[in-house]
Amino acid sequence: MNHANMEDDELERISRLIRDTPVRVDLEADIMKRHESGQLQQLKTTRPGAARGWLLRRSAGIVAAVLALFLLITSTEFISPALADSLKQIPGMNSIFRLAGDLGLRNAQQQGIAAIEQQSDSHEGLTLSVPEVLYDGIRVSLGLQRQSVAEPFRSGELGDLMTNIKLLIDGEDINTYGPLGSSGGGSFGPFSLAGKDADSRIIQFTDLQNQGGRSFPDAFELTLSIDVAGIEEPFQIRLPVRKQTYSSIIAEPIVRTASGLRFLLETAELTPITTRITTRLELPAEQSIDPGRDYLGYELTDDQGNVLQEINGGSGWHASGGNILITAALFEPLEHKTSYLVIRPYRILSIERDGYQVKEYIPEFEVKLPVLAN
Repeated sequence: MNHANMEDDELERISRLIRDTPVRVDLEADIMKRHESGQLQQLKTTRPGAARGWLLRRSAGIVAAVLALFLLITSTEFISPALADSLKQIPGMNSIFRLAGDLGLRNAQQQGIAAIEQQSDSHEGLTLSVPEVLYDGIRVSLGLQRQSVAEPFRSGELGDLMTNIKLLIDGEDINTYGPLGSSGGGSFGPFSLAGKDADSRIIQFTDLQNQGGRSFPDAFELTLSIDVAGIEEPFQIRLPVRKQTYSSIIAEPIVRTASGLRFLLETAELTPITTRITTRLELPAEQSIDPGRDYLGYELTDDQGNVLQEINGGSGWHASGGNILITAALFEPLEHKTSYLVIRPYRILSIERDGYQVKEYIPEFEVKLPVLAN
């Protein structure tokens, strides 16, 4: 049986369960009441995207339709246990990456390369578990979720409970992989990002080999240690991590100079999950880096003008009193084949209350980077 037929059978089975599930006759009034109170939210995609093939569109449509139905009927409290269990068994239905991740994480979940045998740890009625892990040679992403029967740990956002995250690679502190070894240097993260609901988060960190540090092994044991407010003992979860994808690395530096400054695009790395660029800004020898003044942001576009969305924001490193700033910036993967990328550096002049950034582009540093087909 092919994949499309399996999806047809699954959707038909769910449809039969829905038709056979009794509902209250005041459905319309109940939904309108919840809508007026703001409890029923409109479902929409994060951003428009081009077609990725008939099968992918069909699969996404099925999941979206069932997800919308799932949210609707569970929010109005007339779902049968059998229907609830069936909905949860649909592949991807409970995926943190699929429901909350960026384009790269959603791609990984759809390809089936992120799911692992769930690992967890429990203390004082709170369980933290990791059902999804992804490493593409650039970033490590973890899906974290909570289950709790203890009231103090059930309310609010999971992220609000976590007070510290520590990472070990094969038992070694992650800081030993930095440019200065155990002394630090650079920023791995970790970044704690919103999950699919209040009970989940996405934890991400990157290696710093592009900034003078050591690269992570292709396979390693990750120890995730999380401190939680109100619980003395840290949660420790050990996870097998293995690099899952290939990467294309454009390693020859491209140099631009202007106004006594030297700008280098040192590397650009492309995987099906992440795009990363590493840059180097050199001031005259007698000047020192001021991060507030010298930090640059980047806009990446393909040959059709499509903008790659940034992930996590950039991170930079410079020696104290030094005149060189090394920066790494992460973006979503290319969604379409392209013959080149345009990299447009800019300075952020101000940030408005709504988060809008007033930017000053630096055309002298702009780079048009050829992309070879894999």
